[in-house]
Amino acid sequence: MAEKILCVVAHPDDETFGPGATLAKHAAAGDPVSVFVLADGVGSRMGPRAGPLALGGLSEAVKERHGMFRRACKILGTEDVWLYQFTDNAMDTVPLLQVVQQVERHVKRFEPTVVYTHWSGDLNQDHRVVHDAVNIACRPAPGCTVRKLLYFEVPCSTAWGMNFSPNYFVNVEATIEKKIEACKEYATELREPPHPRSLAAVVRRSEFRGANVGISCAEAFSIGRIIE
Repeated sequence: MAEKILCVVAHPDDETFGPGATLAKHAAAGDPVSVFVLADGVGSRMGPRAGPLALGGLSEAVKERHGMFRRACKILGTEDVWLYQFTDNAMDTVPLLQVVQQVERHVKRFEPTVVYTHWSGDLNQDHRVVHDAVNIACRPAPGCTVRKLLYFEVPCSTAWGMNFSPNYFVNVEATIEKKIEACKEYATELREPPHPRSLAAVVRRSEFRGANVGISCAEAFSIGRIIE
């Protein structure tokens, strides 16, 4: 029986730099995969937003980032994609209830059995808000379809954060190349080595996580909940 996979992320690119190879593996296995993004991912880089030129520049930047997201998801094999536009790096100023309600709508619509989202200790504040919102929206009340809740790591935000200790590993030997190709769509987000967001570092991390469990290539997660 196919699983139904929902990945809830803060920004367009988190789905790829985070669990991208795992999502591609699900898609290749025939599992329905949905990706839901909550923040625009670029607004905090635009400077003061006063006036039509600033707003117009933001609109174009968001449009460009959304295009990257859709192309990356297509490479990963994920067809059901949704974009919301909370302000980038300001989700901690939004009442948590508003974020929870957005996630709840997608949980109710899609009825996932497996949910991937951010680790609670990430340095990025938007990631932490999304983590909390997903936990609330996926609380194990009677009738909840979510049987597996997993937290992923993202280059920079998780490594520079606190206490990520993975205890669940996915063999992604067959799909790591798809992740790399999808990462290339986010050209503005890539950096030169030894930066964690370089392609070389993404590959090395997958090899390191594989070595943690005796295989050549893996993505690592922390378990929020598993119900068998």
